[in-house]
Amino acid sequence: MTHFILSIDEGTTGIQASFFSMNDFSMYGNNKIEFPQIYPRPGLVEHNPQQIWETTLKAIQNAIELSYQQNSNFSAAKIAAIGITNQRETCLAWNKKTGEIAGNAIVWQDRRTADFCENLKKNKKLQEEILQKTGLVCDPYFSASKMRWMLEQYSSVKQWDLTGELALGTIDSFVIWKLTNGKSFVTDHTNASRTMLYNLQTGNYDQDLLKLFNISEKSLAEIKPSFANFGETFKVPGLPDGIPIMGVLGDQQAALFGQKCIHSGEAKITFGTGAFLLMNTGEHIVTTDEGLLTTVAFATKNKRAFALEGSAFIAGAAVQFLRDNFGWVKNSAESAEQAMSYPRDEEILFVPSLAGLGAPYWNPQAKGVLFGLTRGTQKAQIIRAVLESIAMQNVQLLKLMEKLSKQKILKVGVDGGASRNDFLMQFQADLLQTELFRPANTETTSLGAAMAAVTGLKEQDIFESVKDYNGKEFRPTMPEAIASANLYRWLKAVDCVNLFYK
Repeated sequence: MTHFILSIDEGTTGIQASFFSMNDFSMYGNNKIEFPQIYPRPGLVEHNPQQIWETTLKAIQNAIELSYQQNSNFSAAKIAAIGITNQRETCLAWNKKTGEIAGNAIVWQDRRTADFCENLKKNKKLQEEILQKTGLVCDPYFSASKMRWMLEQYSSVKQWDLTGELALGTIDSFVIWKLTNGKSFVTDHTNASRTMLYNLQTGNYDQDLLKLFNISEKSLAEIKPSFANFGETFKVPGLPDGIPIMGVLGDQQAALFGQKCIHSGEAKITFGTGAFLLMNTGEHIVTTDEGLLTTVAFATKNKRAFALEGSAFIAGAAVQFLRDNFGWVKNSAESAEQAMSYPRDEEILFVPSLAGLGAPYWNPQAKGVLFGLTRGTQKAQIIRAVLESIAMQNVQLLKLMEKLSKQKILKVGVDGGASRNDFLMQFQADLLQTELFRPANTETTSLGAAMAAVTGLKEQDIFESVKDYNGKEFRPTMPEAIASANLYRWLKAVDCVNLFYK
């Protein structure tokens, strides 16, 4: 009898619920619902936790109804387990006994604690200690300073902390708590490693960091392996009681797992507005002060795998820039057609620093710059340079990961909107001189959560539970010398931009 996994993806702007067959991971009932973003003041971003929960329930209900229509074998009684993936770093406070919520969730994008973090960074020794322990830079992006802010600003949070009723949690722990009707207050290693309270060496919350941020360990979720029993459903509208939650991963780690990057040297690129890159470094913890982050990739009962993480600010946004500002293209597919419609001019280069330069420069003042224009330059050549720049910056980050980890990248999985652009993916493979794989189902974050749940449910070795699935491979066709020359020229252009906007 076919059983199904419910995958819940708690994203930043919307929540997606879908079902995966345990036989072949075919997907059914995929339903995504957006929920409101709250901007109290410039730089502040919040979510209403009750809206998150209600949206989750609605997405599950819709996914069940759609699955009944799409698969005659589907039944809610056949849901074997639940896998959860989530926006990371976003956190909130609630009462573990009563369920009362203290204020809105503070989203990872929120900058309200910037001054506090800047003050901490003035202490170079402390800054280095945070980096070495957590693999993270001291920044409002992560949960710790947000949790400290809630403890200082909300009288109810202070009171609950004194009585031992306080729950300071990330979105995964909140949703699990709701699904289990308050019985489980837990998280996994991938989410815990994004709080800036987690020690990569020990796999536990760090006592010195807890003191620094004035956070009591009893208010934090218990850390469990990514593939484990996180609790069972109880009194959830639309779902039977007793469905075990067997897999939890942060969203970027879920995409890495969904891409089957379970060995050291395997990496993934998720193309969204920006590009998120993760490289599995196995059991080797690589901490660096060169602009990359170190994080837990996944955790089994017996071991943890780690990853280097980097992000490029502009990816799909570069195509949107051409569409919205100039009206040159309607979508990604048209940009590829235009790019190939005229001979390439290798002197035309674009540096996509439309929102500043990210890793490894971290220059927020930088602006986008186009090099190599002549009177003969054609629109198609500029479009091509813009597309190629998306791939160039990813190669720069992946090469840095190779250098720091002393590990050659063996394969790269790609997903997200721009991954459907064959021209861009072929150029990406050519520049990297490495094979790229794009799965047929590019919803790899949801897929990764489902695969995590199956791994936990079957208590299999992680390598047994990861099956092959269909997709398209992009093998390098460009000679290595030409690829290196292309990258060299582009890096010279980036150095010029970085120097100009110092």
